[in-house]
Amino acid sequence: MRNVCLSISYDGTGYSGWQRQRNSSKIRPHLPPPPLRGRIKEGGTIQGTIEEALEKLLQEKINLIGSGRTDAGVHAIAQTANFKTNTILPLQTIKKGLNAILPGDIRINSIRKVPENFNSRYSACGKTYQYLISFYFYPFLRNYTCYSPCQLNLSAMKKASEFLVGRHNFSSFQAAGSRIRNPIRSIKRLSIKKTKTLFGNLALIEIEADGFLYKMVRNIVGTLLEVGKSKMAPDEIEKILDKKNRKFAGPTAPAKGLYLKRVKY
Repeated sequence: MRNVCLSISYDGTGYSGWQRQRNSSKIRPHLPPPPLRGRIKEGGTIQGTIEEALEKLLQEKINLIGSGRTDAGVHAIAQTANFKTNTILPLQTIKKGLNAILPGDIRINSIRKVPENFNSRYSACGKTYQYLISFYFYPFLRNYTCYSPCQLNLSAMKKASEFLVGRHNFSSFQAAGSRIRNPIRSIKRLSIKKTKTLFGNLALIEIEADGFLYKMVRNIVGTLLEVGKSKMAPDEIEKILDKKNRKFAGPTAPAKGLYLKRVKY
């Protein structure tokens, strides 16, 4: 049995997030996989869609383990996931087969064999997320950026972000109802800058940390946006951290502007 690792890009617009939901796969566990015929249909969850494609291709039950969950509408530049298989098919044949039958909004970037004890989630030691903000409403960007009708004070946002870098209790930026008991995380880098594109300047926020709490990135971005709109002073971030209570932070930023850029091992 081989342990195989995938690097995956996806457009999360039409999906209910990464995690497989009950009955989300069209393949029932107690039945043999159907024969390979054409592409897998779009929709459902990312994990469920790739598992269905793998089961059609490899003719065996597959459990795909992702590096973490992404919410509905969140995208990935390089999500990592692994699965164990008995197939003797060459890895590049698996990659080509998957890309041939997966919908066009999911792509396998690379494939490699990893040690038996490798786990995409528990072996990870860090992640990097990007968040894109547009200042003009282009219909082409509506599913891929957070639109801000007003210009943002990026200098104030940068000052506010300095309070977040380092090892802190991020309870104030964790979504209510999360079951994670340890809210301590280390943000290694948080950058905010403008980037030129075909559609004008976009604001790009990039956050690298050893791990993230549920909706932590979107809650941080939502709070920084309040600072950028002059609804909150930069030094209030320090007070919000000290409160350790979600209700003191800003709103949750929309999912569509968020991208999982990299998983570090």
